[in-house]
Amino acid sequence: MQLHPGQTMFHLHATRLCLKRGRLDRAILHWKRVAGEQGKTSLLYWLNRSNQLAKTSRLFSQYSFYNYHKISKTGIEEKRTSPKKLWGQIENMFLKRNDIPSLYEVGVQLLEMGKAEQALTVLRQVQLSQGASPELYLNMGLAASKLGRHEEAVEYYQRAQAGGLNSVEVMNNKGYSLSHLGRYEEAIACYELAKKMCPGDAAILSNLASCYHRSRLYQKAISCYGNALRCGLNDATTLNNYALCLDEIGREDEAIQLYDRALADDPENPVILLNKAACLVKLKRYNEAIIICKQILANRPGCPETWGMLGNVLNEMGQAAEAVECYNRALGLI
Repeated sequence: MQLHPGQTMFHLHATRLCLKRGRLDRAILHWKRVAGEQGKTSLLYWLNRSNQLAKTSRLFSQYSFYNYHKISKTGIEEKRTSPKKLWGQIENMFLKRNDIPSLYEVGVQLLEMGKAEQALTVLRQVQLSQGASPELYLNMGLAASKLGRHEEAVEYYQRAQAGGLNSVEVMNNKGYSLSHLGRYEEAIACYELAKKMCPGDAAILSNLASCYHRSRLYQKAISCYGNALRCGLNDATTLNNYALCLDEIGREDEAIQLYDRALADDPENPVILLNKAACLVKLKRYNEAIIICKQILANRPGCPETWGMLGNVLNEMGQAAEAVECYNRALGLI
């Protein structure tokens, strides 16, 4: 393909190889070179066929949200549990049940409870004792993704796809991990196909918009953000990300309106407040930006980002001495 980029036959062979390896996202990229954008329809038919033929079982399927600018986390970390303690918990979990769940069901239950590390331990035991299935790989991928191990998660998703499972859940969550790895072209391919498989899904539209955003495909991002909002996804994260997108292309007044809508949903969120403050500085509305910075510092007096932002505002206003003091506080020198 490098020597003869114009010969579509090589891309056709690459498409087939990628499909066999479960690299559907890469297959789509090659198939575009063969059949153009409209060629996705034939691949979508193949997907529907493979999903109908694939053996289905109970899945833990939850759309993951990829946020271009993450909303702040609580900082609470869950400690790992030793195997002995883990099996004690599992025994207690189902002690009062008449029907004994399978080991796979235990893994899925742990995953639903947010115990990703323990879930992955159990699911690996299922793989060793009972063999693997596409559904098992999907759940292992979800667990690895929740632990931030996205390379590992992508490997599991590819194994699920190679086994014939190419559901919306696989495509959306694989896109989530790919985007975290900075592999935006592949992530977009996953999200675009998920959108075709499930038109009008607001979560997928938001994920795709964020990935377009990171790739600086601003018009596509704006279209997807708008569609996500029209489909009812008016959460603070989507509104914040949409505002950031508009902010970056010079549409600050529209961005401010979206920041206000996001803050109506989450009024004390420091990330959204700082984003709005930065946007206000662009509009030279310095006093409003200072009020926001002081609002954040009233709750989080040691926040270095806020002190840095306040320093920027004061510097823009020509108050150099006050700005230096703020920068020193941001650097922890005071």
